Amino acid sequence: MATANISSVNSVTFSEYYSSLAGPTKERYREKVNLCGFDPYLLKPSQCSDDLADFPCVEYPDIVNYLVLQTSWATGQQMKAYKSLEAYNFFVSGWVNSILTKKVTSSTRILVTGRINHSQRSRATPLKSWFLAEKSGEVIVAHCNCMAGLSEACSHIGALLFAVQAGARMLSSTTCTQEKGKWIMPSYVKEIPYMPVSEMGLTSAKRLRKQIDEPETVKLTSIS
Repeated sequence: MATANISSVNSVTFSEYYSSLAGPTKERYREKVNLCGFDPYLLKPSQCSDDLADFPCVEYPDIVNYLVLQTSWATGQQMKAYKSLEAYNFFVSGWVNSILTKKVTSSTRILVTGRINHSQRSRATPLKSWFLAEKSGEVIVAHCNCMAGLSEACSHIGALLFAVQAGARMLSSTTCTQEKGKWIMPSYVKEIPYMPVSEMGLTSAKRLRKQIDEPETVKLTSIS
């Protein structure tokens, strides 16, 4: 996820994305990067982990705290009906993919990165979102390279948070940890391929939400 034409400020190397910013937005991004100790947009997959065990323990209150109290991106009323949020629907629709984590050196903090597909333009380059959190789940800061993400929060960041929350819940579920190869996270949908009806996954968004909300009572689908 790195780009060329990097720059260095105060011993921290910044991405081309940083160079494309200006004014207060650029200064704020620099502050975020300093909290991480590195620019997330320069990380290579080989430097990160895709192991669920390395996910921060994000829970619903952590999401509310960040989206409502820290950033005012959503209201308390909206979070009461979070399943109707665009961010949650991005998640259950399978737009979140390539979730990776990177532990921050000499810290209990974890950086989480992900790519979120455009809901209306499946062939467009996915957006890149990331957030920094304590291992306990407290979200410290987040960013996305969409226009809305410049203001600390957006639907793509929200979708990544919901995905990590679901992953953390799955990991802690006895049902999941005792059965090898069980996973119901929405798969990344890049485009819809042709296939016989008998091979189609016909799980509705409503059913998928129930699976995510009640993992202990739903038979999970094996991944070969």
